[in-house]
Amino acid sequence: MFAMATVAVTLTNKVVGTTLIVPFSHSEGLQRYPAGHPKGGQPVIYRIHKYELVVDGSKKYEVVRFGPQNKGTISASRVSDAGLTAARKVHPSWVPGYSPHSFSGGPFAGAWRILPGKGFLIHEGANESLGQVGGSLGCVEVLGGKWADFLNTIRNVCGTDWGTIGARGGMHLTIEAGSYPTATLV
Repeated sequence: MFAMATVAVTLTNKVVGTTLIVPFSHSEGLQRYPAGHPKGGQPVIYRIHKYELVVDGSKKYEVVRFGPQNKGTISASRVSDAGLTAARKVHPSWVPGYSPHSFSGGPFAGAWRILPGKGFLIHEGANESLGQVGGSLGCVEVLGGKWADFLNTIRNVCGTDWGTIGARGGMHLTIEAGSYPTATLV
């Protein structure tokens, strides 16, 4: 077995702007306006904070960290109710083949499972420059078409493939404590 470098990744509580998001649930999918509403059938879109994710102390990415679940309610503003709020240090595992539920992903299918046996992942997020708006259920979503760069940075630092990094605990993820932000209907 060869020696593998590790990579430090920090999910901060630093707000770096806003992005658009659609409430999501596994049972209901993306939230849409009901029939009979002037926007009937269109996605319900909220503006939400985006946060900074830092790799190896210097490489920075913008991410979705929290999101409102699709519970069928539509209001002018609502507090997000999905995402990891507690501070913790973990070693994510690699989930090959994962693709986002709410838009077509790029060529690098896969995700990092933050907590064993739980649904919280780090995965490809919407590329706002392409007009994509994703649904979130509390996963960390790398925005702006930067998913491939994020993955390649991790691979280059560790010197091996993502599966090996995940299996050996090569990613040291620090999650800073955060509070659920308010999402505003657009």
